[in-house]
Amino acid sequence: MKKFFLLFSLLSVVTLSCNKETPAAGGGDTPTGPSLVQIDPIITKVTSNAFEQGDQIGLFMDCGREEPWAANAKLVYDGTLFSGTQKWYEQADEAGLAAYYPYQENFSNTFSVALDQSRGTASSDLLTAFKSGVLPTSAPVSMAFSHQMGTLVVNVTNNTDGEVTEMTLSGTKPTAILNETMQTLVDVDVPDGDIVMYKVSDTQYKAIVVPQRTTFVLKYKLDGDKKVRNYDPVEFKAGETKTVNLVIEDEGVLEEHLDLNYILYHGECYTVLHLSNGRWIMNQSMRYVPKGKTISDNPADGNGVWYPYNSDGTTATADKTDAAIEARGLLYDHQVAFGAEITAENFKTFEGCQGICPERWHIPTHSEWLAIVGYSNHTDDDPKAITDKTAIFYDEAYNGGRIKTMGEAGFNWDFAGSIKRNSTEDRGSYLTTITSDSNCSVADWMGKNSVSYYMGSTGFTPSNTAIQRQFMSLMTNFSASYKEGKAQVAYSNFLGGYSLRCIRDAE
Repeated sequence: MKKFFLLFSLLSVVTLSCNKETPAAGGGDTPTGPSLVQIDPIITKVTSNAFEQGDQIGLFMDCGREEPWAANAKLVYDGTLFSGTQKWYEQADEAGLAAYYPYQENFSNTFSVALDQSRGTASSDLLTAFKSGVLPTSAPVSMAFSHQMGTLVVNVTNNTDGEVTEMTLSGTKPTAILNETMQTLVDVDVPDGDIVMYKVSDTQYKAIVVPQRTTFVLKYKLDGDKKVRNYDPVEFKAGETKTVNLVIEDEGVLEEHLDLNYILYHGECYTVLHLSNGRWIMNQSMRYVPKGKTISDNPADGNGVWYPYNSDGTTATADKTDAAIEARGLLYDHQVAFGAEITAENFKTFEGCQGICPERWHIPTHSEWLAIVGYSNHTDDDPKAITDKTAIFYDEAYNGGRIKTMGEAGFNWDFAGSIKRNSTEDRGSYLTTITSDSNCSVADWMGKNSVSYYMGSTGFTPSNTAIQRQFMSLMTNFSASYKEGKAQVAYSNFLGGYSLRCIRDAE
């Protein structure tokens, strides 16, 4: 029998109350003496068409006594029947029989599918049977076993030269609660789990799933690179198989699912926000690594792509975890984001450029950021600071965007921080300032990087273009006057490191 992790129990087997004066009837001949309990199974398994010799089940028998007659008795399959050392009682009492497969010596009232199903799914394929009104008999008791879990099958069409080496199912709860008749209900109080799926072939993966309705995510590796694919909501039902298709194209192919508020780009999933002015903007920061680049943990090396970081207010440390990158994205300098060298002669020519953004998307312009938050430092065309009270998130008390309000509307501030490098003569360094009681009133943001930038593409002429080239970007501002955070358009130097959120082209 295959080994697995099983947490399973019967809270109390529902049965007819014991009537010790009722003669044997209906369930077979009453034996003259105690005989072995035998179970004749009716079943279709996931792994084969029948039980296999040596398979084991757990059996519960309750005839209304204070304690069950049998509690998790182990019965073994001999190729035809399940039996063991468990015997019937002598009275002609009706009993309720409940059985499950596969057997586990220790059990509780829950069942969890294996989070690592890469070696097979049989250990997670919970089968149960329940029968009431059974009388002691020398004949085998026929019990129909049914699947209590659902199955997900992923059919893979790989149109690239790369190899898919791993598939993980995310977004499902892995634990079910069993009731008195061995039926399951998803345990909504447990966190979602990541299930490593079983590879049936190069074109198919499979996983056993607790019945539930959920919006799941597939994470897979293509030549070692992690990729993500989101799917529409699915109802997993006991004993049923859901089949989905995964079509993998060459990197760079864009899939837009704006009706579901996400896009897929370079194999990564980004959620997007539909603004009240009709525009779409990413509400997750870019984490794409352009070809020929690697991610650096040294802000002074001029690499152009850096990890996000954590700061204690004095010292900053790169956070290289997958979770940090997914939550906060990467930091880019403008040259890597634009995909071009930026010179003193051309820095004013990149407004609205696509850069490393998807097709039909681009790096936001000054006017696009201003239309969102309503306040900007002065530009080359306007010698004074600019206020636009008609902006989507303009807050008159803050004279700009109030970050807390924007977050509640779905902007999803990630506070990735930024790299400060003011000129070609400087060395880059992580900005270490963080939020505290003195400048922030939002408890969940305490200790976050207080100065972050979202990159812009409109150039601004600094005092010395030989060593400085600046762009109008969106900046966070926390202070005693702006304890819920102010968002405004400000200057960023082309060699610093910033988050990037692309905006969709206007239609």
